[in-house]
Parts: sequence; structure tokens; C-alpha cells
Amino acid sequence: MIYFGRSIDHHYSTTTSMTKTLEIHLRSAEGLKLNRKALKKKTFAVVRIDEKSRNSNLDESRVSNPTWNFKSEIPINASVQFIFVEVFYRTRSGHDKKLGEAKIPKSDFMGRYSPEGHLNCLSYRLRDEFGDKCGIVNVSILVKSDPTTTATTTAVRDYGSCSSQATDIGMWRPRSETPSIDGYGGRIVTGVPVWNVYQQRPF
Repeated sequence: MIYFGRSIDHHYSTTTSMTKTLEIHLRSAEGLKLNRKALKKKTFAVVRIDEKSRNSNLDESRVSNPTWNFKSEIPINASVQFIFVEVFYRTRSGHDKKLGEAKIPKSDFMGRYSPEGHLNCLSYRLRDEFGDKCGIVNVSILVKSDPTTTATTTAVRDYGSCSSQATDIGMWRPRSETPSIDGYGGRIVTGVPVWNVYQQRPF
């Protein structure tokens, strides 16, 4: 019995310390606002997981609907519960200031509804330092699969791409679960995810 108990503890320790790799695509943003007015500045996005971060390229179009199309890989430990996507704008003097951030629960892209190798197309509400809405950020997240499932992963990823127009052809579906409460003074969770559901198009 003692040996059995130790075996369980060892297995639990190994499982909780596992590290996965996320392929994160910082795609674009919509309706960015600064002081409740449409943002007309250069912008970039940052994804943060613990102390690790990846910065997108700078969109110089000075529009409130910027496009970055930045893709990178970043490790995530089993202990991580949230990742963060932040949007920054560049001032005339060349300084970078944070516009807002989205807090993304790990359960949105890892778990029973999102197996490894599944491409999750997600949109999240951005909130500024006061908790006010300041736009939406669009990302896709894929948990890298074990090498033995590479063929399956490739097939899933190549089936179709995330697109803001996908709602017109029924490829996106809204989250059905009740959102949780986040740290912004009791507001509804920052993330407003939309999952990509691959469906056969009618001929």
C-alpha cells in the first residue's frame, strides 16, 4: 500500500511539472480606443506567460483596426492558469504605452474541448488599467502535439484559417459556458473567446 501511494505521488508530480509549447498567432485588433476615442497611432501586441513574452511587429498604419499577423512559439507550464495579451501604442515622442490587455484562461485552449493539435481561433475583450473596454484582440492558439501525431496536426491546421469573416460561413461558434469572474472589480472575465469549429461546407 505504501508503494502504491508513492507511485501516485510520483505520477502526480511528473504530470503537474510538464511543459507544453504553444504556437500563438497575434493576428489583429478591432475598435481600439484611447480615452473613448478611436486610436490613431502605431501599435503592437505582446503575449506574456509568466516571465516569458513575445512582441509582435509594429503596425504603422495608424488605424484602430491594426493587423500584426505575428506568429511565435512559447512554452507553458502546467501551473500556469492564465496568459495575457497586451496591446501597446507608440507616442509621437517614440515612447511605448500600454493601451489594454486581455486575460486568457488556459482552459480556453487546453482541456476537454481543445485537444492538442486543435487550432483555436479566439477573440478577447481588451481592458485598460481602469478596467474599461478599449477594443478586441484576435488571436489563434495551438498546443503543439506529440511528434507521433504530426500528420493529424497538419491536417487540422491546414483545413482553414481563422478569419473575422468566418462567422458568415458558420465556421465559428460562441462559447457556451458561463464566464467566470476576473480580477477587474468583479466584472465578467476579460476573455470573450470564439472557437474555430471545422465544418464541411455544402457543395
